[in-house]
Amino acid sequence: MALDDRHDRYPFRELEVKWQRVWEESKQFKATEDPTRPKFYCLEMFPYPSGRIHMGHVRVYAIGDLLARFKWMRGLTVPHAMGCGAFGVTAENAAVENGVHAAA
Repeated sequence: MALDDRHDRYPFRELEVKWQRVWEESKQFKATEDPTRPKFYCLEMFPYPSGRIHMGHVRVYAIGDLLARFKWMRGLTVPHAMGCGAFGVTAENAAVENGVHAAA
């Protein structure tokens, strides 16, 4: 059975288009700048793709998400950056240990 044959389980084509349109029209994810609000910069750690995922990753990202949302709900402007640290020594060491390229 092809992936497209299972569309009756989750009609992703229709739902994704619908919700992307709703979010675009409501400007749900539009960033705004308000200089009157205090700022809180939240950065828990950059993920790196060459390491094996473990519960420590879940814990760190969940705590960062909760903290950023808590601060945002308290009225702060919260930049919550997410990036990729595949250029770092940690990623390179994990890649060597797993026998893969650090960019993988």
